[in-house]
Amino acid sequence: MSLGILFPGQGSQSIGMLKDLKSSYSVVSEIFEEASDLLSCDLWKITKNGPESKINDTEFTQPIMLCSAFSIWKIWEDEGGEMPIFMAGHSFGEYTALCASGSLKFKDAVKLVKKRAECMKNAPEGKMAAIIGIDYQLLKSICEDNALDSVSIANINAPGQIVISGSSKGIKELSDLAITKKAKKVIPIPVSVAAHSSLMFDQAEIFKNFVSKVNFAEPTIPVINNVDVQAEVKEDLIKDALVRQLYSSVRWVETIEYMEQQGVDVLLELGPGKILTSFNKRIDNSIKSLSVSDSNSLDVALESVINI
Repeated sequence: MSLGILFPGQGSQSIGMLKDLKSSYSVVSEIFEEASDLLSCDLWKITKNGPESKINDTEFTQPIMLCSAFSIWKIWEDEGGEMPIFMAGHSFGEYTALCASGSLKFKDAVKLVKKRAECMKNAPEGKMAAIIGIDYQLLKSICEDNALDSVSIANINAPGQIVISGSSKGIKELSDLAITKKAKKVIPIPVSVAAHSSLMFDQAEIFKNFVSKVNFAEPTIPVINNVDVQAEVKEDLIKDALVRQLYSSVRWVETIEYMEQQGVDVLLELGPGKILTSFNKRIDNSIKSLSVSDSNSLDVALESVINI
């Protein structure tokens, strides 16, 4: 058996998540407290009580998701869980992967994601939408063959599930064209941040200066990045990929395919929700996919991985 561990990004958060894990494992409280002290903000209070508007605010979502997924990784380690041969994180989840791999210190990751969130919120206002039931290459051709307002392919999540990002005008133009090409539907995503689009260019330069001051070590477990589908080991290349991620596509389909080609036959999502697990099953259902978000799923995963 060869394991790949995955970490979710924004969108997997929910009020009350990790409640049972926190009651059973002290490391959850320790991680949330460390991040809360660094940010002068009670992140667990928001996680436990909300409100929705706050837990879904990028400024709070990113550090909360970092704490949540990294806590589950530490529990997995402490419980003697199988170590992976590769790691990856979806969008923001790449930071969690770099922490888990030993490339990035947790305290530095907290500061990085805070700055990342600030940069995203300071970018020009935009929109995002999921286009369902259209081939990636066809959607890419539509973008290239038409003079559209600012719009980009943000996430290639699974066959027939692609997220676009950009200006309101650009989103509408591309959505309308996709429907004429037999896309099944377009689902607006309730955000005002155009992540992974050209609207992030200017803020990416600001973020680059901040990232340059943070130290990264060579990962002890290879982390496949979103933008190149590569496991970089050099500090400057890891940093460069994180900066470009702000305005580049999340190539999730290729990431899972790459893991499969390298011998991964079990995928384990560590973090709230099961979004990546659902994507993975659509990408390659021959790979066993599991997720850990609470005590029950942790027990199932520990037992399943041991017995494979």
